[in-house]
Amino acid sequence: MTASLRQVFEARSVAVAGASKDPFKAGHQVVRTLLAAGYLGRIYPVNRSEKEILGLPCYSSISQIKEPLDLIVISLPGKVVITVMEEAERRGDVKGAVVLSSGFAETAIPENVETQRQLAEIARRAGIRVFGPNCIGIMSPDLRLVTGFHPGVSLVPGDLGYVTQSGALGGSLVTLALSQPRPLGFARFGHVGNMCDVSNVELIEEYGDDPRIEVILVYLEGVKDGREFMRVAGRVAKKKPVLVLKVGRTEIGSKATLSHTGALAGADGVYSGAFKQCGVVRANTVHDLIAGAKAISMLPKPRGNRVCILTEAGGMGVISMDEVAAGGVLALAPMSRETCEKLTALLPPMAAVCKPDGYVDTSAAAMAKEFGDAMRLVLADANVDMVVLNCIPPTFLPAMDVAQAVVPVVKEFGKPVAACFTVNDTVIETRRYLEENGIPTFEAPDCAVRALAMMTQATFNVSYPLADAPAAHHPVLDRAVSEGRHLLEPEALAFLGDHGIAVMPHVVARTREEAQRAAMEMNGPVVLKIVSPHVIHKSDVGGVRIGLQGSEAVGQGYDQLLGDVKRAAAAASIHGVLVVPLAQPGPESIIGMVRDAQFGPTIMFGMGGVFVELFRDVSFRVAPFDREVALDMIRETKGYRVLQGMRGERQKDIAGLVELLVQVSQLAARYPQIREIDLNPIRVYENGHSVLDARILLDAGPPSCGEGVQIGQPGP
Repeated sequence: MTASLRQVFEARSVAVAGASKDPFKAGHQVVRTLLAAGYLGRIYPVNRSEKEILGLPCYSSISQIKEPLDLIVISLPGKVVITVMEEAERRGDVKGAVVLSSGFAETAIPENVETQRQLAEIARRAGIRVFGPNCIGIMSPDLRLVTGFHPGVSLVPGDLGYVTQSGALGGSLVTLALSQPRPLGFARFGHVGNMCDVSNVELIEEYGDDPRIEVILVYLEGVKDGREFMRVAGRVAKKKPVLVLKVGRTEIGSKATLSHTGALAGADGVYSGAFKQCGVVRANTVHDLIAGAKAISMLPKPRGNRVCILTEAGGMGVISMDEVAAGGVLALAPMSRETCEKLTALLPPMAAVCKPDGYVDTSAAAMAKEFGDAMRLVLADANVDMVVLNCIPPTFLPAMDVAQAVVPVVKEFGKPVAACFTVNDTVIETRRYLEENGIPTFEAPDCAVRALAMMTQATFNVSYPLADAPAAHHPVLDRAVSEGRHLLEPEALAFLGDHGIAVMPHVVARTREEAQRAAMEMNGPVVLKIVSPHVIHKSDVGGVRIGLQGSEAVGQGYDQLLGDVKRAAAAASIHGVLVVPLAQPGPESIIGMVRDAQFGPTIMFGMGGVFVELFRDVSFRVAPFDREVALDMIRETKGYRVLQGMRGERQKDIAGLVELLVQVSQLAARYPQIREIDLNPIRVYENGHSVLDARILLDAGPPSCGEGVQIGQPGP
């Protein structure tokens, strides 16, 4: 029977295999740390050569321990780890193991990878849960249990739960939280190391069911199964906040560069979209992660996102407002005229009140009583959901006086208030007093705003369920797969049309005369585009002619297009020329899909032209999804304002784009043979849209050779 993670965290006996008298060895430090922490269970040092270590009797092996044994901490070379695990299997009572040792799969050396596989196999067979290898393991303050040796960690009980893929960084997060004026304690800490058994996703799920944990903090380098992460984190986020510090923001997560989507779909963009989709709150720095957890664990939930900046110093106030605007989560509170008039009457003449709305600069002339009264007026306003209080107390105004004036007011109203008192020795006691009375303090005004923003996200974020669709077949795809190629554009248009996606009228012309006849039937200016399985980016080889009208112009354009393509891509097989009507002008969007290694089919939306090329104004979500998620994607881009209508322009058909996004997400989920989809550009109108170019790349297609033209042997 496999042990539960809770049994491991609540271990009442620990054997340290590899315990040592040498203070520079990990095995010595683990025993010393357990003793110093006051571990409430039994400690069994294991070393064949020693009789005792740090006053504790030593055992030659774990098989010599006659009492029940719950947990083993192993600090031995890889092959010896296997021996210890085999002994644990024979014992039959061991619940968990923490393998401190490195030199396993992280080295990518085949022999070491095999040793880790053997470790995982023994653990699975014996029902022993393994943290690591290459990790410092777990901490449980209630039992004074700690299997690592990070300096400065105190086992202060609290409501935080840590999941980390770095032992050193994880320990630093704990010490940073403990260094707050009122230390932030924790209930559980888990470092997963190589994740041969226990994973970061499983720990998140375990913490979600633990009533002692109110906020889950995750240091994330990556996940093995992105979709499983989303399912688990989505379920947990409905019950309690999940805050993630995801590193590797600049890592290129996709080598596919044949489409705009592939070029833009770095791993970080996909992770950000997945986090939003499953209700996870992302922090960008170590300090923000702790600040967000601090605000969430100390403050009441906000009723909305409207914040008042109550500041005694103009510079701090401006920084706060800048962060509100840049963050995009909070908004300055539209306080009532009555509140603004009362504040004006209360504060010194040089105070700046409601300029802009939601901003109050009391000026340095305000005294403690005026701070308290101003806080009461602000919190009493129904349009204020939370307050940032900034203060640099002058020499004639003790900081503690200000704190004592505002604390009873804040307690009276029960709304979130975050304070920034400038960092120096004169405010240390004041910050501690504020935090002991439920008001979190921060070292900078922008940090206070970001903490409130993360708390607001955690309160109002929605987790969307992620479903998998059964694999489907389509004759167009099956034929291309059997021939080992990507879809030609006419095939892509036919495939999209078969699934209810509106595409432009089109004809494949194989002669000059066919092109002229098709253009005449379209009765207007047309566009000619080369059709070739070996030309990915048509314009790079002169494979596009735009705005041709009249038989002669179309004929000349057809001849010139073929000539240019044959000169630029002599080996390319040409299947004809696509004739389509010239689309009406309008703003352009792009919708794409890539099959991400962790998350599977992932959809991108962005505005076309310079928005995507220069500003990379795009958003990502994992397929499939519904209309609400699709609308979030569009709203997330700066181009959303263009679609809403700017400078007298009417609003475009946003609902139509939403439907198109949903349709593409469903296609991506149903057809695993599709590697990439690029609908670019999509011309958007007041009513409807036009897909001007469609590219669908298949797994069976020819390998990528980078941006530009792909040349191969001529086709049939």
